Amino acid sequence: MPQSSASVRDRVWSVVLKAIATEAIAPGTVLFEAVIADALVTSRTPVRAALEMLREDGRVAKLEGRGYIVLAPDGSAPRQRRRIDRTGFSALSHGSAVGRAPAAWSRLLDQMEAEIAMAAVHGPLRILEAEVSKLHGVSRTVVREALSRLDRGGLIYKDEQLHWRVTPLTIRRVRDLYELRRALEPVALRRAAERGGLAQTAADMRDRLVALGASRDPAAADVQAFERELHIDMLSLCCNPEIMKALRVAQVQVASNRDLFEAMAAWHPMIIAEHIEIANSLANGDVSGAERQLIAHLSDRKVEIIEDLLAKVATFETPLPSYLQRS
Repeated sequence: MPQSSASVRDRVWSVVLKAIATEAIAPGTVLFEAVIADALVTSRTPVRAALEMLREDGRVAKLEGRGYIVLAPDGSAPRQRRRIDRTGFSALSHGSAVGRAPAAWSRLLDQMEAEIAMAAVHGPLRILEAEVSKLHGVSRTVVREALSRLDRGGLIYKDEQLHWRVTPLTIRRVRDLYELRRALEPVALRRAAERGGLAQTAADMRDRLVALGASRDPAAADVQAFERELHIDMLSLCCNPEIMKALRVAQVQVASNRDLFEAMAAWHPMIIAEHIEIANSLANGDVSGAERQLIAHLSDRKVEIIEDLLAKVATFETPLPSYLQRS
């Protein structure tokens, strides 16, 4: 499976810290999350967490608005500032594990994971290895590696004829997955908070959620992105890999289903409001409050809403990838 956000965060922290310590990144340099995330081929959440760790260590300071400034050895912020772009940062991170392009199976895995999560409402579709290879222009070895990792996450399985099939997203499965999430996500949230640096990350998320909530018709893709940011990226900062392994399929199979979020349009304001409550509690250091709000967010009422929409989503005329076969 792809690296956890905690692992990526630590690697980003190491790359930036080394660059600051050797003055490859000079005092007064302004660092932006988006630039670093783009250069290191990762998402903003682990980058933000790494920068917060550096802030707590006195290496950088948060600027008003956007960005972090690299501090001088004496802890002062130089008046003269300069920016570092993607090209410059990529050169600094050359040869680091974060900066390398993902392996072929990893790139394939990310795409197949999203496609299969969406297709799961259509039942135990068969996966054609040869068609995956042809469609993506990769070897069967790469395809099999990606499939084996999807199997470990529970998104697919082998039937009695040893054919790969998509694990169906049924009403029973939704109930089981949400029961698992209610039990483990609050624990993961507390563990992530104990690692430090989560308050600023949550404050930034809250502000962006408030802006999204102020829009009249928030896009389903934006709501879905926040669902993944909270339940996957942020919780992955938890230091217990076994919890995250158990949670991954429960989170991905719902969070990656674009059609489901499109169908939930009437509930987008409620979802955004619940996310704002959780993020606000975390930003204010109230982890216990955030845990309670997270459990409420994963309530039986939310399960009932999803159950009601499953049959509707199954009728959507969403084209299936050519490697998925109804049989």
